[in-house]
Amino acid sequence: MDFLKCAAVIGGSKLLMKLPMFSGFFPDAFSVCMISTFFAVLGHCFPVFYGFKGGKGILVGALCILFMDPPVFAGLITVFVIAVAITKYISVGSMLACISYPVFTYIWHYAANALFSAGYENPWLHALLSLPLFLIAFLRHFGNIRSLWNGDEKKFYLHKKGEDE
Repeated sequence: MDFLKCAAVIGGSKLLMKLPMFSGFFPDAFSVCMISTFFAVLGHCFPVFYGFKGGKGILVGALCILFMDPPVFAGLITVFVIAVAITKYISVGSMLACISYPVFTYIWHYAANALFSAGYENPWLHALLSLPLFLIAFLRHFGNIRSLWNGDEKKFYLHKKGEDE
């Protein structure tokens, strides 16, 4: 369901930007996709129909990034996998990927413009628009951060603890 929701958010944003009445109002289509992603994550974290108690927004944010910016998603998933492999904490991988998002966005958009004339008109704006996603993720992971600090956070293992490898 989240997969379809994110595809609709990004696809709908790109479609709206093709309409003349919207295309002149926003700086570029990518900025609209980022704003739409913010609201999709916000709606996932605080759903009206569930008493404003929802998820942490990582999956929805990641899927929206996958649909709107696959190269940046590839960098973020690499950070996530390496962090989880080293620390065994999913929350650490999630937080490091969130911290990396504005940096990867700026670097990729700037480099893609310089090397390929990719058409990312506003790398700084895109990096700035990615900051609220990091803020939501940080606030939603505050309990995990506290558990990490106290040493109570559960580690992730591919196999049951105590099994022979």
